[in-house]
Amino acid sequence: MMNPKMTCKDAADLLGVSVRKIHNMLLDFDLPYQKTNGVIHFGYPIARYIFRLAIKPPAQAISFQILKGGTGKTSLAAAVAIRANLYGLKVLCIDLDQQGNLTNSSGVDAELLPVMVDILAEGYSYEQAITRVYPGLDLLASRIENAALDDVIRLKNLDLTQVYRAPLTKLKETYDLIVIDCPPNLGQSVAAVTLGVDKVIAPVVAENYALSGLRATRAAIQELQATYQQNINWGITVNKYDPRAVLSAEASQILFGESAEYKDHLLTAYIHATPDFPNAIARSESIFDTVKATQAKRDVDRLTRELLGIDKHAAVNSEVTEFNSSLEESFA
Repeated sequence: MMNPKMTCKDAADLLGVSVRKIHNMLLDFDLPYQKTNGVIHFGYPIARYIFRLAIKPPAQAISFQILKGGTGKTSLAAAVAIRANLYGLKVLCIDLDQQGNLTNSSGVDAELLPVMVDILAEGYSYEQAITRVYPGLDLLASRIENAALDDVIRLKNLDLTQVYRAPLTKLKETYDLIVIDCPPNLGQSVAAVTLGVDKVIAPVVAENYALSGLRATRAAIQELQATYQQNINWGITVNKYDPRAVLSAEASQILFGESAEYKDHLLTAYIHATPDFPNAIARSESIFDTVKATQAKRDVDRLTRELLGIDKHAAVNSEVTEFNSSLEESFA
């Protein structure tokens, strides 16, 4: 079972205070914490109190989608959801990929639960389908039957602009962040997600052959924008980046160069190729279960901050006094 951890050092880094300051807060207000290999850490319930003033992003829904397998889309979606949860955000993950990799990595048995196709076809409620993974992080699971989502949307003649937008708007009253893992196709369901979320993230591997999936994804987004007269906020993050690889260098020129096709959509945060993700999966853990500082954790942290709009200096400098006094009041 996953046990993600926020370390005092990471908390202090975000808030612009000393590690001792965070430790003293835990002690002064008798907040529960754990220590592993000499490193003090805590989870979502305490993070929600500590970060509640410094981190106040508007509730949003983000989808991870691209017409290409092997980009690490699911692992990245899960890691961002977990990191956001460790910053005190209440997170809902929605797995729409019929392979159910996000569901499986969360330790959830989807056979016991309604999934999205049951909601759309049979009238189950979202509340009936959502299950708790651990405190502050819930999941709407997936299984193979979700392969019929496109057919259900088509046969019921559902309005693509409202299939997911309306329920997501309602869910954002409960959750600070909704992360959706889409299948690698361009069907009706993915189109409805694209039209319903606040932001689309396309993870791409910086290899020449992988850019075809990005081009197809961009074309689909442009077509949806033209058809529905809707501006779609989308971005690209480079995953599994290895600057030593020749193919990566060539593809990077397309992504990062002066005349790059995608430079207006490219996020500044990117994820290096490391064994951290597969090693964590092999242990049925998240990359944040360890207290060790790793490249994967640093990269996902940068990406999560960028997606949530967290600026550690701007958020804290004007509010650190209010933060301290409010925390004291909360536990007085």
